[in-house]
Amino acid sequence: MNTNKILRDSLIFGFALFAVFFGAGNLIFPPSIGLVSGADWPLALVGFTLTGVVLPILGVVAVLNSNGEFEELTKPISPWFYKVFNLVVMIGIAMLVTVPRTAATTHEMGVHTLFPHVPSFLTMIVFFALNFYFASDRSNLIDKVGQVLTPALFAILLFIVIKGTFDPIGAPIKTEISNPFSHSFFSAYQTGDVFTGLLCASVFIGSIVAKGYNEPSKMKKIVLNGTIVAGFGLLIIYGGLLYIGATGSGLFPKDMESSQLVTGLVYNLLGDYGTIALAIAVSLACLTTSIGITASIADFLSGLTNQKVSYRNWVIVVCVIGVLMGVLGVEKIIVYSVPLFMGIYPVSIVIVLLGVFRKYIPNAGAYKGSILLTFIISLFETLGSMGINIKFMNEIISIIPFSSNGFAWLIPAVIGFIGGTLIHKRTSKKQVHEIPSNSIE
Repeated sequence: MNTNKILRDSLIFGFALFAVFFGAGNLIFPPSIGLVSGADWPLALVGFTLTGVVLPILGVVAVLNSNGEFEELTKPISPWFYKVFNLVVMIGIAMLVTVPRTAATTHEMGVHTLFPHVPSFLTMIVFFALNFYFASDRSNLIDKVGQVLTPALFAILLFIVIKGTFDPIGAPIKTEISNPFSHSFFSAYQTGDVFTGLLCASVFIGSIVAKGYNEPSKMKKIVLNGTIVAGFGLLIIYGGLLYIGATGSGLFPKDMESSQLVTGLVYNLLGDYGTIALAIAVSLACLTTSIGITASIADFLSGLTNQKVSYRNWVIVVCVIGVLMGVLGVEKIIVYSVPLFMGIYPVSIVIVLLGVFRKYIPNAGAYKGSILLTFIISLFETLGSMGINIKFMNEIISIIPFSSNGFAWLIPAVIGFIGGTLIHKRTSKKQVHEIPSNSIE
């Protein structure tokens, strides 16, 4: 297999990853974060980059380190963890939040801008018909997304970013935000890209193998090269969009709705033609993300049902639910999704880090302990955000280092890692000592 083919397929894989990561939230949130951060936009960009670029890319690497299977990555935690976690993420977030939100955003920022009299239900039908066409054929998924859809998307976004960077609409001003880094870090949870990296990786890696890269070294080379391509692409676009938002900090109110802000910024930069370009970019960004996530949902659920319900039929189910949920609109979807993201995202981050450093993890106890304590802290913080306050837990959480910055789960994760490792070692030695001397085990 020649070098040119590997390079070409690496670029296609990288563009496909970029397209799947860069969905509805990724286009909407950076300008809003830039707006409220103003002159502190570099710190905000660091926070957003960690959540929106580094961790999602590391999610792909974590799955790659686990033989290309998310199930293998989570096996040390418990055999059932893979199914439970995936069910929660695939159905609770991907099927009911992320996929419908991409369609709703397409209507509100894309179709409605160009054709204001088109009803949202019609947009949902057309959107998910295209989604079904691309997602139903797994074998050509990367080629279709990486070669057909992404170049147009990237070109439009790059043009907007270059114009906004070299000919800004204003200068960033000092705002009232106290911690732009943590605000940006947690705001980027809404993109859902850590989930995307973990759950889409196996489908994309499988597509590479299907293209004839059966040799592990070459397959890994394409994946790693592709993650670098996707990472740089995301960083350029995110940085540009966030900076454009910052340049509008003296022109737009800080509480302006995200979709209106993006439209207003682009109109100031490029006029009516910019608005049209933005509408096309939104539609492409949302569709590419929806395709990748739909494929991942269908792949998991068809395997969970032992193929009794086929991959193609699960794609149909996702599309039908997407139509029904998408008509609710972006804002309503975001509101009911916040608690889910708060509860599951820290656990996902810990899973990614465990997968990336897989060969250095001492034993399964490290997995169990870190995930357990992370989940407990995240659960009570989520309940608190929903108005369900448990006083003694709130008091405990308040004294944990970094809790005031939103990272209450960080120290418990480290404690769980160390404690779980020691407990596992102790119990393993005890079990060995209890085995009879004539045992064949």
